[in-house]
Amino acid sequence: MPDLDSRLARSRADLLDEIEQPPLATVRRRATRIRRRRAVTAGAAALALLGVVAIGVRPWQQDTTPSVTATDPSVTAPVYRGGGIDIIGLSPAPVHGLNGPIAEVEFSDEGVGIAAAGCDRNCPPLARTTDGGLSWSSVAQSPTGDGPMDVIAFPAGHWLVQGDRWWSSQTGSTWQVVTPPPATDRAVIEPGELPRVDQPLGAIGVLSWDRGPLGPLATQPGLTARWVAPAPAGDGAWWVGGLVGTAPAVAVSRDSGRSWTTTVLPTPADPAETVTVSTLGVEVYAMARNGAGEVLGIYHSADGGKRFTPTFVASGGDNAPAPFTGDPVPLLDGRLLVIQSAGKPSSWWASADDGKTFIPIVDLPAASWIRRTYAGYVAYGLFGGSWAAFSTDGTNWQKLQLN
Repeated sequence: MPDLDSRLARSRADLLDEIEQPPLATVRRRATRIRRRRAVTAGAAALALLGVVAIGVRPWQQDTTPSVTATDPSVTAPVYRGGGIDIIGLSPAPVHGLNGPIAEVEFSDEGVGIAAAGCDRNCPPLARTTDGGLSWSSVAQSPTGDGPMDVIAFPAGHWLVQGDRWWSSQTGSTWQVVTPPPATDRAVIEPGELPRVDQPLGAIGVLSWDRGPLGPLATQPGLTARWVAPAPAGDGAWWVGGLVGTAPAVAVSRDSGRSWTTTVLPTPADPAETVTVSTLGVEVYAMARNGAGEVLGIYHSADGGKRFTPTFVASGGDNAPAPFTGDPVPLLDGRLLVIQSAGKPSSWWASADDGKTFIPIVDLPAASWIRRTYAGYVAYGLFGGSWAAFSTDGTNWQKLQLN
């Protein structure tokens, strides 16, 4: 007889199948119309003069000064706009000082986030926001210790921090030291838990916000894991990226880690070190990277990951690795957004053909990389400095009142 979790999973799937959803093509058409209206408003039609730039090109010049579209910056925050992307700048409210450069920002939902400063010893207090980054305050009872802190966001606003010790928090406002239990094999990723790559073995373990690491999954994906998604996909699936031998590969579990489906991707000329996955609906993108972080391959699936098609595979020469940094962002209008650090003429690039070619997005502030968090995306290194912005969809960004 199937267990309760299996029956609940099947009931959830049946319910989702019965709910009528707008076709993705319809959503994309609406998003594209919105982007075009924004482009006309901001004068972004000049992008057409830039043409389409092949992915192998290596420009390195930083952005010029972005244009500000706000009519009264003293009252309204400035807006940096280009290619259908909006970045809302700082408001007149005070900027919270972290007492160190921004090292990590995580959001557990669209409002609640935690930020940590980079540190080697005597780490400064964490900062916390409850309004999407518009205001921040120091966490009075922050974790203490030496070395960098890894902040992990969990469902329902729970938190776990790994430093020289493990710390947990139910709300992010107070913290306590956690002593993890003895590791035992875990049959499933329970609700409220997260998978995590256990290095250097490349296995998938399970984390609990209030107990820390619990132990490895009993059934491992058929690859050496290098990356695991910080949050489940929209359909509840967990994605893992890694290697099968020397070939890039991805694995997905649709039953909370009980079983995995592994797909080996076409191998680029240079050896891959890691593979990451980005999803939006049935659209799935995998990126293989070398040890320097350069993109060796982009692979696209339009059927939820059943079949992947290589859209770019580096082979040397003109088809060299692409210098894109961080995580790619699938947009609602069908484009794929990436950051090219020190790019020319822009850090922000977008592809309308699933990663075959990319067009630079001008008039946006320079950025260094994008990272996926539990509840959205964080762009780091804005304006070439220690600024960051948060977005739940990759299109609308809010610069964080934090530095």
